[in-house]
Amino acid sequence: MDEVALRIVLVALVAVGAVAIGWGANRWQRPTHAPVQLAGLDLPPGVIAFTSTQCDNCKRVMARLGAVDAPVREVTHELEPQLFAAAAVGAVPLVVVTDADGTVVRQLAGTPTVGAIRRALKKAGW
Repeated sequence: MDEVALRIVLVALVAVGAVAIGWGANRWQRPTHAPVQLAGLDLPPGVIAFTSTQCDNCKRVMARLGAVDAPVREVTHELEPQLFAAAAVGAVPLVVVTDADGTVVRQLAGTPTVGAIRRALKKAGW
């Protein structure tokens, strides 16, 4: 094979690889959750973490939230089921970031990265 043909094959393989990676990345998505309903609940502004005592990922999330510069309120299903029902929370862990007025800025379902949490806090003005 001459050098030009080899380069064409190499470029084609790289392009196919890039398309495959893009396709795979689009197929993997973070968990989602329907919007929570915090209006009328006596929850402080900042970060509200909906958790369960039986959830290992919830423990990881709470450890990550220990390093944030914003108020954090944990709502545990076993201790406050009425808040789960009133907020329409159906899965844990769920991190809800609000601004200082209590307006929901971002919901992070599943186990968000520290970077995702910090970006949400920055967007909320914390």
